[in-house]
Amino acid sequence: MKKVVSALLVTASLFVGSVASFAYAEESVSKIPTRMQAGTILEYDGSNQMVILEKGEPVNIPSVYQGQTTKSVTQKVDLDKLKIEEEFIEKIKAEAKNLPVYKVENPLPQPGLKVIYDGEGYIKEFVFPQGNDFALAAYKALPRGTRKAAGTYTYGDNNNKITITTSTVLGEGRFTNFTDTTGENSNTLKKGDAATRGDIDNPKYEQVLDARNLDNNVFANVTKRDNGALPDATLDIWKTGVELFDLKWSSSLSFKGRYFYTF
Repeated sequence: MKKVVSALLVTASLFVGSVASFAYAEESVSKIPTRMQAGTILEYDGSNQMVILEKGEPVNIPSVYQGQTTKSVTQKVDLDKLKIEEEFIEKIKAEAKNLPVYKVENPLPQPGLKVIYDGEGYIKEFVFPQGNDFALAAYKALPRGTRKAAGTYTYGDNNNKITITTSTVLGEGRFTNFTDTTGENSNTLKKGDAATRGDIDNPKYEQVLDARNLDNNVFANVTKRDNGALPDATLDIWKTGVELFDLKWSSSLSFKGRYFYTF
């Protein structure tokens, strides 16, 4: 998991629009683009100018959510289970209706900050320079088995939202995948493992999460055995675990999903 990734929760204006051109990117010093070409790596120099370290490739997929194009043989949807789940989700949302809403912003540009973009051109990692004052705000997971105060936390470029009530957590938005070998408890990661955004929601180790692929309504249980910064995702599925959601794995696969659990 991206344990060295930084996710500074400070106020910053987000770049809104299509994939940024490199000409524009090199001129921009006031904000970090939320999308670039796939695999781009950029860094801010001593004058806070953006420098492209790795150019990346054009994004060739029609949508961030690839479920419709990578789907394997579709499982039969359990309509009764889906109805029960929807009713439970509505109860969570009703309880959260009057709770505060917090917008978690990307960090501001700063000398030495490196930004890495994923296979779909969205932000994958913020890497802060060692010894820099800003590095004090690098990603730090909450104590295991805890979460932020009750409320709704929104972030990223893909409508990511984590809703926390007095006894439940509901994460909605982009599900990504990762291929690390070791999790948060020095455990060997395996199919069915997942990582949450640990600075907002860090469930206990081996917490079972109810999850659903919202593209095809396939339900699966995954187990939380890692955590990470997840600047533009609500849940990270370990590699072949995406098969539980009736998807074919690829390194850049993401899909629209939600997870929830009671604590």
